Amino acid sequence: MSALLANDAQGATERLLSAARSDPEAIQLHRAVGNLYRRRGLIDRAIEVHEAAMRHPNAALHDRLNLMADLGRDYEAAGLFDRAEAVLRELLTHATDALLADQARQLLLDIAQTQRDWWQAIDWANALRLHGGSVDSQTLAQMLGHFYCEIAALAIERSDTSAALSALSEAEQFVAPGPSRRIAILRAELAGNVSASEQTLRPAVCQHCGFRTRQSLWQCPGCRCWDSFELLQ
Repeated sequence: MSALLANDAQGATERLLSAARSDPEAIQLHRAVGNLYRRRGLIDRAIEVHEAAMRHPNAALHDRLNLMADLGRDYEAAGLFDRAEAVLRELLTHATDALLADQARQLLLDIAQTQRDWWQAIDWANALRLHGGSVDSQTLAQMLGHFYCEIAALAIERSDTSAALSALSEAEQFVAPGPSRRIAILRAELAGNVSASEQTLRPAVCQHCGFRTRQSLWQCPGCRCWDSFELLQ
């Protein structure tokens, strides 16, 4: 524990591994080891530890469900999105803990955004709205507005005006500053008054993670936050 408090990841991992070897029944120790591996970028080791713990014959249901969440994060970090989605969906079928289910839905929403599967992202955002949880309603409305804008932008690219207008109408149901500005821009683009390829010449920085860009972006590639960029002076 002293190693953890001192932010000594290497020492903490070694101590946890030693404790886990001496007590193979301690599922929580195996979870902690795997999570430390993931934070250190050792994703393969994290997966190995968590999968081994899942195979433990005496693991309680609650432990298995938490391990599913751990594996979902491991697989996502490794880019194994199909495996992450499968384990998280299975978690949702068995979860009785509202917090754990909420975490699974958030992870599935993150995966959908990473894969730019906007219809799936809409489904998971709506699931979070339905069940409540740690994501506030204003943030979800902001996300949903942008998801429909993404669908509209793709429709504009393929010259499908009808699909673009339909998606923009859906986006207008979610009142938030970012989506509202974007809807206006996309409608102007449909009318031929603005180009989708326009870029800002001034650098902008994400207020959440510090990611810098000279492009005009609605979502930060670093932290996935929407409407987080501010122009630098």
